Amino acid sequence: MRVANVDEKVMEAVDAAIKKNPDVSGDELFGMAKSINSSIGKLSRRQFHARYPLQIKRNMKLGKRAGGAAKKKATSRKPSAASSPKSAVSGPKSGAARKSAMAGPKSADSAPKSGKDGVRGVLLSFATALAAAETRKDAVFVVSSVDRYVDDVMKATSSDA
Repeated sequence: MRVANVDEKVMEAVDAAIKKNPDVSGDELFGMAKSINSSIGKLSRRQFHARYPLQIKRNMKLGKRAGGAAKKKATSRKPSAASSPKSAVSGPKSGAARKSAMAGPKSADSAPKSGKDGVRGVLLSFATALAAAETRKDAVFVVSSVDRYVDDVMKATSSDA
């Protein structure tokens, strides 16, 4: 991954300006940055925003300093009950419990359906498991177990004949 060059003086000035006035416009920040370092003028406004104000605001939201030291792991964030329908219904899960929940319905859990209803049920359970994935790793786990869902679809369609 390529990391863009960042001028620390510009970063500190933009940081101070944002902390002084969080509603400062991007054009004002861009003008200020160009007066500190003329090479900033070669950047587009979008590039400048991504390199400086956006990083500062992201770090402020995460509670980090502008210099930014260690990154938080994405898996350490827990969704709130209000923002996650899965956790509101079944409570938070972790590790193996979450993987088994994403593995889809067990044959004993529900009566097997046939025909369109059976296929629809299998596809909905696959979609539900994929939507319940909290991390990229969980989503990959669900997708890699697609054979289980294919088998269930085959069972549903073979009883239809």
